[in-house]
Amino acid sequence: MPKSARGNAGPFEVIDRLTVNPNWSGAPVVLNPGDNVNMPITPNGSMLLAWFNQSSQNNTGTLSLTSGGGQPTFQTVPPLALQPSLLVNDWLGNNLSATNISIPGSQTPIWVAGFGPGIPGQTPQNLPNSGAAVQLSTLATAQGMALPRYMQLPLISNSGSLAVFVVIGGPATNSGNNAYVIAVNSAQNSGPGTNVAPPPGYYATTTGNNYIMSFNWGSSSVFVAGMSPLTSLGASVKMYPL
Repeated sequence: MPKSARGNAGPFEVIDRLTVNPNWSGAPVVLNPGDNVNMPITPNGSMLLAWFNQSSQNNTGTLSLTSGGGQPTFQTVPPLALQPSLLVNDWLGNNLSATNISIPGSQTPIWVAGFGPGIPGQTPQNLPNSGAAVQLSTLATAQGMALPRYMQLPLISNSGSLAVFVVIGGPATNSGNNAYVIAVNSAQNSGPGTNVAPPPGYYATTTGNNYIMSFNWGSSSVFVAGMSPLTSLGASVKMYPL
């Protein structure tokens, strides 16, 4: 959408109005149509942004995101969804502004939160490097220290339900991110080790009930967030050395 469209009549003219919090930390917040929050400085590394449509009616919402001097991007916020929508990106320390530009008066509040190491509003569970399982319900997080050797990180959902995990850690990849979105009990196998490209935004998917990441990121922090549907059961993560 060209920047000139921001001056047109209609919902786009509310983009970047600081009506809720001009110093947003990333902690969970609900934006009504026309509301905006602005994170003045994002991490200089990957961050996860998640959102939910809070309307009890069949109302599709729209979330506008802007950063630095870039043009806004528009995220569709599906109605009646029981799984968070998510975007992983490195905003390079620039600001991040989020505006609910859903139809005014449509009763379409949107819940928005940032996730990542050190982002306020979260209390990560301890993720030991001994192989003990940590349960990850939707929007729950865990964080632990990898040892300076090869490690394995099994992401598990033994219930047969779709489970989605976001792992943040290690050096940045060629895409500039050091975040990995992985789904288990998914519809297809995709990503590394297959000849199938993963869905946009994902690192890998598997039809099995577990996916094992192997890595050597040195002595470093590993952060995992659960982004599964609210109806999923039994999602968990482990970490242990090889």
